[in-house]
Amino acid sequence: MMKELMMSVAMVGLLGCTAVQIPAERLERSEASIRGAEEVGASGVPAARLHLQLAKDQTVTAKQMAANGEKRALLVLARAESDAELALGLAREASVHDDALRAAQDLKAVRDRGTP
Repeated sequence: MMKELMMSVAMVGLLGCTAVQIPAERLERSEASIRGAEEVGASGVPAARLHLQLAKDQTVTAKQMAANGEKRALLVLARAESDAELALGLAREASVHDDALRAAQDLKAVRDRGTP
């Protein structure tokens, strides 16, 4: 009887430590957001760089948490995706801002030359 009880406790302990499955599409979406942010130059924009690094760190953490059976892994992965999307948006904003400044400078140069 005691042996059966010990086996039951051991089985419950083993079952409690099973890995949490992160759906492949969720992981791919998060990693794609990170790649997208890198491709538009998020590492060159200070605020975007911060969120890009957070996204990378959180993705690694989510994978580790899932392997350890922590159900919050999916929440951490969602946060990683959000940070990657924010990094992407900030990088795009910086790019558009730079383009607008160049356009304004070009317009000023044309006006300074005068009209023929």
